Amino acid sequence: MIYPSILDRQYQQYLPLVNKVAELVRETMLNFCDTNGYAFTKRIKTIESLAEKIETGRFKKWSELDDLFGCTVIIPNLSQEQQVIKFCKDAFQVVKIVKRGQNKKSPDTFKFDSTRIYARLKSVEDTNIDNLLSIYTVIFEIQIKSAFEHAWAVSTHDLVYKGSEIDWKKLRLAAQIKAIVEQLDTMILAFEQISPAIQESDYPEIKRKCQIAVATLKLFERNKIPEELKPKDMTRFGENLYGILARGGKEDKVQEVIKCITEKVNLTPLDEIPRSISLLQYFLAILVEAEIIILPLDKYSFHITSELLVLYPIFQGSVGLSFEYEL
Repeated sequence: MIYPSILDRQYQQYLPLVNKVAELVRETMLNFCDTNGYAFTKRIKTIESLAEKIETGRFKKWSELDDLFGCTVIIPNLSQEQQVIKFCKDAFQVVKIVKRGQNKKSPDTFKFDSTRIYARLKSVEDTNIDNLLSIYTVIFEIQIKSAFEHAWAVSTHDLVYKGSEIDWKKLRLAAQIKAIVEQLDTMILAFEQISPAIQESDYPEIKRKCQIAVATLKLFERNKIPEELKPKDMTRFGENLYGILARGGKEDKVQEVIKCITEKVNLTPLDEIPRSISLLQYFLAILVEAEIIILPLDKYSFHITSELLVLYPIFQGSVGLSFEYEL
């Protein structure tokens, strides 16, 4: 494609500024995203895309072009959106925010509707920079998308818009998929309110894992176990302890296991409960000493540490397989 020389000159003049802005914004946003566990993508608009944007007729002048550089913050669900908006307001000079749902649309229409933030880098000098050509005049775009939205966008964009013809059926299908994405995002936001409506099945394995988790939490609530031993994920802790019981053929003895652990913990002063091993190691030691769990277990690699062996020599040479630290 041949581009007007004025477009090419203007693009080449701005490109170094845009590249510098992209570098600075990327450093700021990537640090924020890494800290919060968000994904991040970026792009600098090509001259081809820029020409197409100008030819939409929606822009009156060059200074109105607001996404020569654009990036996207991908959040697990829409409940984190306000956190991203607040960070951007603190980090940049926000020019405009277009929030999802702000643009009017029919209830039977499903299309791109992510929140967009248009901003500039903050200038260290309190001066009017609007008429100066610098990195502080470049407006960039930050989109905020849920993981579902991002998946929809990257999955359907090339399929729908990169073809040689406009296809009603493809556009329709993309809209239908977007409707599903909106429904998924809504369900995630209302997860706690919707889940009680699910018909529960009396599945014994889940019930037993829940019993383990509930009993463990009660010990913490009663201050019977040091708070620093509390697992980050109680669901995963219940699954891991239940996995040991299942390996030892005790999956139907959960109440007996809970009783054994609770009695031992209740009889042990708080300051005598070991803090140098994990809670799972401690509970396992109680069950091994009570001979509820008989070592070794088939196809199970125990997490055996030097601290555990000092406190509980019973594990020395009796566990069979153990996790190996390869240093």
